[in-house]
Amino acid sequence: MEVKYITFDCYGTLFDWLYGIESIIKYLTGENLLEEFFRCEHEEIKQYQPYSQILRKCLKKTLENHGKTYYEVYGRAITLLFAKSPPFPDTIPGLLKIKEKKYKTAIISNTEHQLIKLTLTGLEDLIDTVITAEDTGYYKPDSRAFTKALEILGVRPEDVVHVSSYPYYDLEPAGKLGVKTVLLNRYGYKWKPSISNLEDLVNIIGRLAKP
Repeated sequence: MEVKYITFDCYGTLFDWLYGIESIIKYLTGENLLEEFFRCEHEEIKQYQPYSQILRKCLKKTLENHGKTYYEVYGRAITLLFAKSPPFPDTIPGLLKIKEKKYKTAIISNTEHQLIKLTLTGLEDLIDTVITAEDTGYYKPDSRAFTKALEILGVRPEDVVHVSSYPYYDLEPAGKLGVKTVLLNRYGYKWKPSISNLEDLVNIIGRLAKP
């Protein structure tokens, strides 16, 4: 069976989104409040709204919870820092190897195009299609985010391999639809199959393609 698309979660899988978010929060508060920030984020993605709005809203809430004043310039700063998330060291070599093998690639992301456009500047030739929550109207782990993404790509679930570092948000809902899934192990989660860096993906694609 042919793999027609390799799809990826973007932030946390290909790009280190924690870097920018943690740096601005620590700069403004002097504390590491990532866990608190992401508790807010987890609640806000239950209903669609622009992701840049969620970033601003959760930064504002985190700051105010700790007696700090929120200014809109901080909201702008967190969206830019997020959008400029650096690629993990293995991301670019891994994507280059995947494109060398002529696979079609897509991103399925819980964000929006204005952010990913900045993130992918200079790397546009490595990703064929970008699908965000503003296209589907749903945030992962809602399975409809994947159902809509597959419709946009025009492929069946069994023709896709989805790669993510997050079982809960990506691999579980995609797998239930019949998508083949691979954990890119950045945070110690358990899943099979699992790879330790993106370059290893090309070595197992053939095995995944077997019915």
